Amino acid sequence: MENKLKNRSGFVNILGIPNSGKSTLINKMVGKKISIVSHKVQTTRFCVKGISLYDIDKEKGIQSQIIFIDTPGIFNAKRRLDKAMVSAAWSELKYCDNVIFIHDVSRAKINDETLKIIERLIKIKASAILVLNKIDLCPKDKLLERTLNIEKLFDFQKVFMISAKNGSGCNDLLSYLAGIMPVHPFLYDKDTVSDLPEALLASEITREKLFNTLNQELPYNLMVETEKWSINPNKSINIEQVIYVNKESHKPIILGKGGQNIKRVGIASRKELEELLNCKIHLFLFIKYKKNWMEDPRKYSSIGLDFNA
Repeated sequence: MENKLKNRSGFVNILGIPNSGKSTLINKMVGKKISIVSHKVQTTRFCVKGISLYDIDKEKGIQSQIIFIDTPGIFNAKRRLDKAMVSAAWSELKYCDNVIFIHDVSRAKINDETLKIIERLIKIKASAILVLNKIDLCPKDKLLERTLNIEKLFDFQKVFMISAKNGSGCNDLLSYLAGIMPVHPFLYDKDTVSDLPEALLASEITREKLFNTLNQELPYNLMVETEKWSINPNKSINIEQVIYVNKESHKPIILGKGGQNIKRVGIASRKELEELLNCKIHLFLFIKYKKNWMEDPRKYSSIGLDFNA
């Protein structure tokens, strides 16, 4: 039975510039993949909640439920989709109890986008935890110098040095967050790890495989939608997905010679979905040209973005 009088539950927003490791961190904290990861910038397009349960006192049955919010990377947005993504990242701050500002220490310098985020945190008087990520890729002398330089810019409530990829330092961060969550009954069921519908997660998995398989050849502004999801009598699932591109010339890139590219993407996506959903998956992929899909308000609302941001 939930110890409602002493359990804790709260929201933690993860902010940072693109490719700083937000999605890798939330997956590590939750212990399950709920947010896709790619070297391509601005991979995360909408806010995803990942829920971790931490034992504060096993004997007394006291636990802390930490609801992480993975946000799109913040950058100087110009296109409508990019503006909607950045707006979504900032809007989540209204509902969180704590903020993690994640910074990639392997970067050569503290860039302008990082400085702009810190300026805004100062302006809105946010209380933020600094998480220095990818410490395994940064020499110790450079790490110390970077830490001192970034701490001069903002009065962070706490500083953690981690590698989200290999897990170094992540448990210390999780333990700290568990202890500062508000005393409150659980906001989600104990078995829930994400608020992302399975059909939307399936679309995201396929989009990740497209990015990781085709790399630089692939246009950034594509979209994957799960159009059909049916469960067979033997408990296997038929999934039909549409890959939307806004130029006809992008279709042969995704197809590849003799359909080899889309075949590789389909196999990789199906295998991961079978692992995640623990059942047999029959995945069918289709490519459709849709001119200016990025100007369709319905595409934005389907993933929780504000078309008019």
